[in-house]
Amino acid sequence: MLWVLLALISFFMFAVSNIIDKILITKFLRSSLALTASFGLFGIVFSIILFISVGIPSIPFVYLIAALLSGFFLVSSIIFYVKSLSMEEASRVIPLWHLTALFTLILAVIFLDEVLTPLKYAAFASILVGGFIISAKHVRKTFRLSPALAFMLLSSFLLAISDILLKFAHNAGMLWQIFFAFYLGANLSQLSLFILPSIRKNALKAFSKHRHNFVVILFLSAAFGFFAQLLLNNAILLGPITLIASFVSFQSLFVLMLATFLSIKFPLLLKEAISFKTIRVKLAAIALMAFGLLLLLV
Repeated sequence: MLWVLLALISFFMFAVSNIIDKILITKFLRSSLALTASFGLFGIVFSIILFISVGIPSIPFVYLIAALLSGFFLVSSIIFYVKSLSMEEASRVIPLWHLTALFTLILAVIFLDEVLTPLKYAAFASILVGGFIISAKHVRKTFRLSPALAFMLLSSFLLAISDILLKFAHNAGMLWQIFFAFYLGANLSQLSLFILPSIRKNALKAFSKHRHNFVVILFLSAAFGFFAQLLLNNAILLGPITLIASFVSFQSLFVLMLATFLSIKFPLLLKEAISFKTIRVKLAAIALMAFGLLLLLV
C-alpha cells in the first residue's frame, strides 16, 4: 500500500501549493490564467533539470503521446476551472472538482478494465462523499444550474481523461521518463497561454511591480507542485487510478486545515471565514474519509 502514502503526501503538497496560490492571487496577481502561465516559466527550469537527468524519452511512441496529452488535458481542465470561477462563487465551483473521481471511475472501467472489489468501491464512496462535504458550503446551491456548472463538468471530465492517459502511459513501467513527458506537456501548455496579450500584460505587471517577493513565492508554489506531481505519478504507477482520483478529497481536507491554521495564527497573511456552526459537519466528514481510508488498508 505504498501508493496510499505517496498519494496522501502528494495531495498534502498540492494543498500547500493551493494555499500559496491563494496568497499569490490575493496579494500579487489577480488573473488566474496569467498565474497559470507564469508557472510555466519555472516549469522550463524543472523541465531542463529533468531532461539533463532523464535525456530524450526512449519509451514506446504510444506511451509518449499519452503522457504528453495527459499534461495538455491537465492544463486544459484548469483553464475551464478558472473560467467557472470567473462566473460563480468559489464555494459553488470547487466542490465540483470531486466529479473528476466519478468520471475517472467510469473511464477506468471502459478503457483500462480496472474493476475493483466491492470493499474498495465502498472506500471510494466514503472518501469522495466526505471530501465533498468538507469543500461544499451549500450542497443545493453547488448544483444549481448555471453556465459555470457546464464548464466545471467539462473541466472535471478533461481532468479525468488526463488521469486515464497518465495511468495508461505508466504501463510502460518507466516512472522518470513518463513523468518528464507528462510534465513537458503540461509546461508547454502553460507557456502557450502567453500567446494572449492580456495574459502577457498581467504577468509582466506582477513581475515588474512586486519583483523579488512575487518570484520567490511563485517559485515555492511551483516547487511544491512539481514534487507533488512526481509523487502522484509514482502513486499512479503503483496503485489503481480510480482510488487515487478520490484522494482529491484529502486535498480539500488539507486545504481546510492549513487555511484554518493560517487564519488563526497569521490573519494578515490569509483570512478565511471560520464558522463554528459547521465544525460538527466537517468533523463528521473527516470521520467518513478516515473510515474510507481504513477500508483501503484492510
